[in-house]
Amino acid sequence: MSSIEAVTLDLWQTLVVDTREWGRLRTQIRIDDTVAALQEVGEQVTEEQVREAFRAGYREGRSIREQGLELTFREQVETFVTGISEGIMDRISGETFTHILNRYSDAFYDSPPMLPEGIPEMLLSLRTAGYKVGLISNTGMTPGQLFRAYFKEHGIADFFDYMTFSDEVGMSKPASPIFFHTFASMGCNAANTVHVGDHKKNDIAGASEIGMRTVWLKGFDESDVEVNPTAVIENILDLPQALECLESG
Repeated sequence: MSSIEAVTLDLWQTLVVDTREWGRLRTQIRIDDTVAALQEVGEQVTEEQVREAFRAGYREGRSIREQGLELTFREQVETFVTGISEGIMDRISGETFTHILNRYSDAFYDSPPMLPEGIPEMLLSLRTAGYKVGLISNTGMTPGQLFRAYFKEHGIADFFDYMTFSDEVGMSKPASPIFFHTFASMGCNAANTVHVGDHKKNDIAGASEIGMRTVWLKGFDESDVEVNPTAVIENILDLPQALECLESG
């Protein structure tokens, strides 16, 4: 078996921890700000109307990701706004749309996920051990460029050799292209790269399908999807030790 040269990490619930409450708050902020922006320019829209368009946009985005593809962040917000009222994109100005786009993104900072204590030290441990470190994220409703800034603010951006965000590359997990894109960009391959994540289907099944070894972070995904990870951990801070065991085993 090939030695491990690189580690790719999932983002949501792996490097950062989110809760449903924080996610619901971000959604409400996006809806409230959109209603306010549209009413300010004379659009007679209701909160429920905007909420239903948000739900429809979310469903469409999920359907696209199930095909292994992804919308750009702008396309995602355009889909949302277009669904609010027929012809609305033709009626509102570019300035109004840009305001909605920016507030949609900035809602992340109004209710951000948590970077657990010890993550910088864990990433430093991986680099000290000689591993290349990558990130593979299905970004959801937060653009990759915002996460790049978030990582810089928390002092962890420089630990990564390469970061792949689905909205920037038009690909998503669990389909294989996003994995190939990432480890190829790091000068590695499936045999010598280990993928780490919490999601059974997107992370473990997706990476296993192309021959990568996997480490499942147990505790967040309670689905009945059957997977066979190479290793299992219950705390992301235990990853360096898990990799050491894989190397020696």
